[in-house]
Amino acid sequence: MPPYANGLDAIIIGAGPAGIAMAYRLKHELNFHDFLMYDKLDGVGGTWRANTYPGCGCDLQSHLYSFSFNQNPNWSKQLCEQPEILQYMEDTVDKFDIRKHVHTSIECTGAKWHKDISKWEVFLKDLKSELEYSRFASVFVSAVGAISFPRDVKFAGMDKFKGHMFHTARWDHSVSYANKRVAVIGNGCSAAQVVPAVAQKASFVKQYARSGQWFHERPNRQFTELDKFLFRWVPLWQRLLRLRIFLDADEETTTYFPTPRGLRVRVQKENESKKYIQSKAPEKYWNYIIPEFPLGCKRRVFDPGYLEALRLPNVELLPEGIEEMTETGIISASGIQDDFDIIVLATGFQVSEFLTPMDIVGADGRSLHQQWRECRGAQAYLGTYVHNFPNLAILFGPNTFPANNSALFACETQVDYAIKSLFKPLIDHRADVIEVKHTVEDYTTNAIHKELNNTVFSADCSNWYIGKFGRNAASWPGMARSFWASTYFPDWSAFNMVGGSRLWPLFAARRWVVTMRPLTKALLTLGLAAAVVRYGNYEDKIPGFADLKSLVAKAF
Repeated sequence: MPPYANGLDAIIIGAGPAGIAMAYRLKHELNFHDFLMYDKLDGVGGTWRANTYPGCGCDLQSHLYSFSFNQNPNWSKQLCEQPEILQYMEDTVDKFDIRKHVHTSIECTGAKWHKDISKWEVFLKDLKSELEYSRFASVFVSAVGAISFPRDVKFAGMDKFKGHMFHTARWDHSVSYANKRVAVIGNGCSAAQVVPAVAQKASFVKQYARSGQWFHERPNRQFTELDKFLFRWVPLWQRLLRLRIFLDADEETTTYFPTPRGLRVRVQKENESKKYIQSKAPEKYWNYIIPEFPLGCKRRVFDPGYLEALRLPNVELLPEGIEEMTETGIISASGIQDDFDIIVLATGFQVSEFLTPMDIVGADGRSLHQQWRECRGAQAYLGTYVHNFPNLAILFGPNTFPANNSALFACETQVDYAIKSLFKPLIDHRADVIEVKHTVEDYTTNAIHKELNNTVFSADCSNWYIGKFGRNAASWPGMARSFWASTYFPDWSAFNMVGGSRLWPLFAARRWVVTMRPLTKALLTLGLAAAVVRYGNYEDKIPGFADLKSLVAKAF
């Protein structure tokens, strides 16, 4: 590589919520602009651009499911739908001048660490031109998220079906479901949203669901103009609401843990859910819908009108799996045959298969997925760093998912941690290469899994937390605020740090000065100017004074 290409730069894969949060912090808090973002989709927004199926929305209140640095006083209601959330993502990118860093319709196929030049070579494919090429960067950030790669299921005879078939994340809007017979396979959140939405126009909707779910009421109040006025103009009004939503959600997480209070609250919530199901769903479905596994073993569903939709004459629930598919429809496990025009696969995502399908090769030549197979599943130190993969940060990585709280909060928490423990040391010349220690990664992961063994996540049910080796590679074993506390102060003894300068404290001071607020900077400028005037003749007598003076001059 030419000498001018040796400066610090970064490549971020993914322009969804995590990538946007990282770009904001780099650009506006670190004053670091040497980064590029690539996304396989045709625009920003991540999962909110990929998932456009009818009824798609968020089950967490919008004032919490939003960026801390861009609070939105104009949310239309408590729980917003996909179009409004996507527009919020678009507006955030434009507001903070991030779009010029983004390259869309470009897929990352893999990456390789070159230890001789301490750079990542990132392999890319232009999905419009089919051209394949690579780019080099000092830092590689994966912000692809967990809900990005659909879980493809295989049923006997799938290739025979003559109608339309697609996953919820690949919804074909060219196909009309009006007056059509539609099958929905799956019983998670996306299925619960699709069924009532499609039933409004379809002639018949049949859902195939092998197990029940814990359903809960989903209040969704429209915000008035007065609400929006208060959110915009009354100091801290919106932030206090956001804090209350966060704390309430975090407190409900206690139901997932084996404490006396957790067990008591869990029973209470299960009873509430049973009463709610019985008040909304037809009695003939009660035994199928109310699950036998404990609350939280699967992700809870906040009812978007699904239970009442089961009362419609054109909606049917069949609590069975699929035996096979035919040219015209589906044969269930018990032999019931139905014909359909459209089959919708609401089968979720490969959540525990992180960074799929990218082939990322580390310092010793092993791929990341091979290394994770040797560990019986994905693992990373505090969900962010993997040994043998220096200068790589994974956002929304293994064991970072909040049990009952905001994914955006978890993303921002991890972004903050990556900024503190990777970008700042590199910018400050504290190190050129940073890699987590193998031993630290292993024993912290083992501690997390020991805690998870005592939670409802390990109960007897099938869920997307558990990988093919039987390990829960998704969930954080505590409250969301405990993840924030665990990542707030980096433990530098956990890392191997190579290179850098002995003068890194001076570079850190310069960065601090450059990125501080204007008023603080003005006051400091006066103080430093006075010091330079007073001690300017002592450059040769005070060690490091000349370097400090030079850095101050550059900073201002």
